Amino acid sequence: MEHDNTIIEVRDVCKTFKTGRGEVHALDGINLDVTEGEYLSVMGPSGSGKSTLFNMIGALDLPSSGTVEIGSIFLNQITDRQTAYFRSRHMGYIFQSYNLISSLTAHKNVALPAALAGATPAEAGQRAFEALEEVGLSDRCSHRPDELSGGQQQRVAIARAIVNRPTILLADEPTANLDLHTGEQIIVLLRELSRKFGVTVITATHDHAMLAVSDRVVWVADGKIERIANASELRIKVGNIG
Repeated sequence: MEHDNTIIEVRDVCKTFKTGRGEVHALDGINLDVTEGEYLSVMGPSGSGKSTLFNMIGALDLPSSGTVEIGSIFLNQITDRQTAYFRSRHMGYIFQSYNLISSLTAHKNVALPAALAGATPAEAGQRAFEALEEVGLSDRCSHRPDELSGGQQQRVAIARAIVNRPTILLADEPTANLDLHTGEQIIVLLRELSRKFGVTVITATHDHAMLAVSDRVVWVADGKIERIANASELRIKVGNIG
């Protein structure tokens, strides 16, 4: 790493997919540094490569060439088992479709990652309750997903993502299935959690409301970084939009 506070370093990352029509270059030479505790939004239209970049940073996929370094770990130099271990202890994931297990209560959904990471049942249960408290849902512990609103399900998903106290929180279109008001509540919650725990937050999003809480926004187009805006620029943009 070049700087002590740089937690993610993406260097010359390319990703190529083979299809029946030939090769698709989803990423084409991406370079990006993310600092510890930063709130970064990755924006771009469908097919721009933003979700592919998100997957590279989230250790959900590997680049065809180039490197992704998190901490002092190069993700393309560790085994699948080591990658799974790394993800469970350092990454928290939030998805637009919530991905909750329908047969489990909110509490059990949140406790599951803790148990998988090695916590005892009692520890996992306590940590799950604390995580649900953080997102304002301690009174919904015994409810299953079908007994919760979309916003409540997303809060459970956030609690599940933070239960192991990750250093990096990745949110893939976290407001896409929510109404405007509920989406804004989720955005504010993510910002609060970032500040409270010092966690680095990276979102892949179409939601321009993310601009107001992001430290930086990265725009991706045609597999390349088109531009990066810092906080002072974002405030101007939000003012214009409003």
